[in-house]
This record gives sequence, C-alpha cells and structure tokens, in this order.
Amino acid sequence: MDAQPFIKEIGRGREGARGLTYETATRMFDAMFDGGFADIELGAVLIALRMKGESLDEVRAGIDVLEPLLRRVPVDATRPAVSIPSYSGARHTANLVPLLACLLADAGVQVVVHGVTADPKRTTTAEIMQAMGLGPAGGIDRAEVAIARGDPAFVPVDALSSRLAALLELRRQLGVRNVGHTLAKLLNPTESPECLRVACFTHPEFAALQHAYFEQTGRPGMVLRGTEGEVVASTRRAAQIDWVHDGRTEVLVPATVGPAHEMPALPDAHDAPATARWIQSVLAGERPVPDPIERQVGAVLQALGVRPALRDAVVA
Repeated sequence: MDAQPFIKEIGRGREGARGLTYETATRMFDAMFDGGFADIELGAVLIALRMKGESLDEVRAGIDVLEPLLRRVPVDATRPAVSIPSYSGARHTANLVPLLACLLADAGVQVVVHGVTADPKRTTTAEIMQAMGLGPAGGIDRAEVAIARGDPAFVPVDALSSRLAALLELRRQLGVRNVGHTLAKLLNPTESPECLRVACFTHPEFAALQHAYFEQTGRPGMVLRGTEGEVVASTRRAAQIDWVHDGRTEVLVPATVGPAHEMPALPDAHDAPATARWIQSVLAGERPVPDPIERQVGAVLQALGVRPALRDAVVA
C-alpha cells in the first residue's frame, strides 16, 4: 500500500499535522500489521505519529486492528482477570511489577503479564519472575498452566503477536518508542472481554488519551502514573489511581502530596536475583508490602468486585 496519503496528513510537523479519521487510521494499521509498507515508509509513518502525537481515533483503530490478530490467553470467564503490560523494566529503582502480580494472584485474580523478556539496559519483569521460580516466559499454553495453578503468567509479546513484537523492536533502530508501545499498554491479551486492563502514563497527554480510550470504548481500565514506565505504583508516594468504567472515571486512590512518610527499604541492587529475593521476603510476610502497592492491589480488587482476604486495607 502507498503510505503517502497517510504521511501527508500526519507528517506536516507538530503545528500542521492532522489526526487521521478512524476509518483512515484503520486502513493504515491494516497495512502496518500486514507488511503492506516498505521499510522506509513504515519508519516515516512511525516517526510522524510520534512527532504529532497519537489521537484517540488512531489508537482506537490500532487496537481494533491488532486485537483480532492476537493469540489470546484462555481464562475462566467466571473469574476476574487482569492484564498487566510490562514493556519498560527497571533502570533506577527496583521493578516491583512481579510483587503486584503475585499479590493479585494470591487474591484469586487471573493475572496475565505481557511484555518484553529482556532489555540490555533494564531489568525486566520476565527475568525477575523467572528468578522467583515462576518459570521462564513462554507461550500461551504455559500461561494457561500457570494461571490454573494460581500463579501470575508472563506472556512474551511475540507469543501474542509477532507483528507487534517486530514493531516494538524497531525502537532499537529508530532510537525512540513508537505507536506500538502505546497499543501494547492498552491491549487485552486474554479471551475475556471483561479483563481489567491496567495502563500507566509518564506524560499528561497519555493520561488524557488512556482515559478517553477507556471512556469511549466502554472497556474496563485502570490508569495511574507509572514507575519508570511500568504499571506498578511508586513506593515514594501514592499516585492517583483511576478506575474507568461505564463511560466515567472514578478515583479509587487519591494522590498524596510530597514523599511518603516511611520509605520502604528496597533492595540495594536492581538486578533480577536481588529483586526476586526481596519480593519473596514480602510475600513470605518477612517485610511489609509498601503502602502505595497495597493500595493499588486494593483498587484493582475493588474494580474487579473481589473482596480482599485481607490485610488491613487497601482502599478506604
């Protein structure tokens, strides 16, 4: 497919570029995920979208094209399920996504974590979960087995969609993230339409985009400011956590001003073995769950209608 009609709209610079209509964006993503663009055209489209910023219609079209192509994880439709995207990893602080995932699984939630398995500059969730003895990241069958035994499952993005994985890999060549990362954070990797999608943002424009996506599509979602791009609450202060459902936003955890009064003693090293040991000590009751993560767990359980079994809880 000729990419020029799309590039002419989105590639006019930040001031002159226009967002694509849903119908036009659907054609663009059809070509993008079907190998319809030459490499130079694909690169031009991705950079133009990044410079312009993705619109709601473009994101909706991208998800609607991508999701039917996914190899989804089967889950029990009678039990709550949650999607936790993990595409960033840790660089400056411990990656506590596995702690969040395990706490939710312990509460009876079917947890599907999806993302990249390795990053040369960061510690990934997949590496930590493997160090915790939760098994190496694998395909859909392995995820189904993990969920059946009550563990969180990690599914590599290439097991969900080789096309999306290839798009994300272009970050190494282009040097910047692309629309594939935006879509990955919002997709539903399970067969359950009621799966709660936890999404995070680092910039305010993405907060508005994620809220609008969940509000307009009616798909259940949770939005918070991430920690180094991951969907786990920061241990430094309680971030606002919003539950978006039935076309409206409900604040489940209000933001706090200033740093936390008591900072948890996080692992000195950020590597996978050290982080795994620290998380396992929390799960064993040897040290407390950081309060912001406790509140995030409570928020997710509240959104799913699950009564925590509990710690003194979570969401007021």
